[in-house]
Amino acid sequence: MSQDIENELRRAMRAIDPPADFTARVMRNLPPRATVTAIAAARPAARPSLWTRLSAPVALAASLLVAIVLGQHMATQQAERQQLAGLEASRKLMQALRVTSQKLDLAYEAVQRPPPVAPPAEENRS
Repeated sequence: MSQDIENELRRAMRAIDPPADFTARVMRNLPPRATVTAIAAARPAARPSLWTRLSAPVALAASLLVAIVLGQHMATQQAERQQLAGLEASRKLMQALRVTSQKLDLAYEAVQRPPPVAPPAEENRS
């Protein structure tokens, strides 16, 4: 089946010589060439205005400036967030150290305290 398709494609795609008057017919159907004077006359004689010449560089410079300012603003905000997070972590660490110190003091006092004296055992008088 695929062999038949390939053979049909080869037959359909084979090179065919064009008729003898093909070139003449194509050239007849082309639009006439524009002369150099017609092209020169079609061009505007006036130079583009200053705004037309500078609008693209000005827009590029403005967008670059906005990107720089926005990037710096975002970097500043990130630094502030990191500083606040660092201060919060420091505060929590100091609180944890205070609690740990208090618990260690209590444990030290408990270890240093003399053991309680047991009351003398009473004899069983019955």
